[in-house]
This record gives sequence, structure tokens and C-alpha cells, in this order.
Amino acid sequence: MKRIALLGAGGQLGTDIRSVLGAAAFELVPLYRKDLDVERLERIGPFLRGLGKFDALINCTSYHKTDECEDFAEKSFVVNALAPREMAKACAEAGAVLIHFTTDYVFDGRKRTPYREEDATSPLNAYGISKAAGEHFVTAFHDKHFIFRVSSLFGTAGSSGKGGNFVETMLRIAGGGSPLRVVGDQIMSPTHTLDIAEAVRTFLTEDITDYGLYHCSGEGECSWHDFAAEIFRQRGIAAALRQVASSDYPAKARRPSYSVLDNAKLSRFHPMPHWTDALQRYFRHKYNRG
Repeated sequence: MKRIALLGAGGQLGTDIRSVLGAAAFELVPLYRKDLDVERLERIGPFLRGLGKFDALINCTSYHKTDECEDFAEKSFVVNALAPREMAKACAEAGAVLIHFTTDYVFDGRKRTPYREEDATSPLNAYGISKAAGEHFVTAFHDKHFIFRVSSLFGTAGSSGKGGNFVETMLRIAGGGSPLRVVGDQIMSPTHTLDIAEAVRTFLTEDITDYGLYHCSGEGECSWHDFAAEIFRQRGIAAALRQVASSDYPAKARRPSYSVLDNAKLSRFHPMPHWTDALQRYFRHKYNRG
């Protein structure tokens, strides 16, 4: 039985990975911030060595408050780049696989066709820069790794520090009767964290050894406004929804106007569902229907 260590087990993605792998034939070791604060870089190696033998480490830790990262770039770099470097070193020493997650925000959005793994990164903000650096560190320090780039996550646990997720935020605002103004000129691929968790399970159960970088997002693409409209359509809600430009809501961190990911490489092993189907599944899972 494979022994899998899971860092960030209490987050939105970590919760679904914990659930999916906990129901499979693995010995799962869930780890939380109280067990290891990855900002303390000097502790990572000794802590992982103290776990005893493990076959894989899944890193779901991340500093992902995009605008806040602009003010705390050093923290962003520590958590998103230097900590994965230390994990890669420890996994190389242990002979264990490292599974690490990064973001569509490593791209600048100048393309208008889905980004492939070989496309050059050119992040626009501190968060994206730190995640791109983390990719390079993992690749440099350990061969047996899977890096999954993900996009626009939503999961039943909600995102720590972000007040839930986009789906629940839209429903909460609409439920209060307030009109909604949602950006229509940023195009991405909404992704259910449960689908990512199942992709991870496939890679572990099938002993895939084609190590490297994979894009792992919902199929298809939409704007945030389109995403909100589909949320309300599926829930049968008549919301006062208006499309606006991102320039109407200036943010501290620049976002790519187009960050859709091409899943073709991943699909050889694990196809991802269309984002609208994933949203339906999310609602069934969230509200125990169907």
C-alpha cells in the first residue's frame, strides 16, 4: 500500500484530495499548518524526513491571495517557490514522487488559443512570478515530479482566506438581492477541485511515470460573467447580472485577459470534464442532490 503525505490537507483542493485518496487503497498522512508551517523553510526537510518512508508527497500549500501577494512578495516567494524547492530536495532524498500545483497565472494572456505546457511563461503579477519560480525549482531539484497547472478553482470546502469560492460568493450576493457586476473580459477555465483530486488518484493508482508538467483544468472556456450566468442558470435564479470590463474594477495585481489551459497532454491518462458539467456535479455534491 502506497503511503502518501498530503500537505495543505485542510484547504479547498486538499480537502477533496483527502476525500478521494482516503477512499482509495492508500495510507494517507494528512498534514496541516499546525504540523508544518512551510514559511519556516529550515523545518521542511527535517519534518519530511521524520515522517519515515513515504511514496509520494502532495503539496497543496500555497499563498494565493493574488492582490495581497503584491504587497507581500517575499512571503509569496517563500511559500510558492522556496518551500517547494525544499520539498523537491526532500523527495529526491527519499526517492518519493512530488505532486505540486501551480496556476494559469504564469501566463500573460496574449494568446487567444489555449496555453500548452511548452508555451513560455510570462506572469503579470507577484503571485504568478512566485508560482513560475516554484515550477523551475521543482524541476531543477527532483526528476520524479508531477506539476499540475490549475485554473479558477471551486470546491465544496471553499478557499481559505478568500471567503469561500466564486460560486458561493455569487449565490450569496444574489440571495441578498444585490445587483451583480461581473467582469466579462477575462477568459479562463473554471475547475472543480474534485476533478483535480480524481486526476491525482489516476496518476497514483496507475503508477504513471511520465513525469513533468501537466495542465489540469475544466474543459472549455468562459469569462467570469459567463461563469456567473451559468451558476444562476443551473440554480434557477433570476439574478440582476451585468457584464463589466476589468478596467471598471482596477486591482492591485494585473490578471491575464486569457488564461485557458490545453488539457491534451493530461487527457492521455485522465480526461477532464467540461466546466459546465463539473459545475452540475459540484451542486449535486454540495447539496446532496442526484
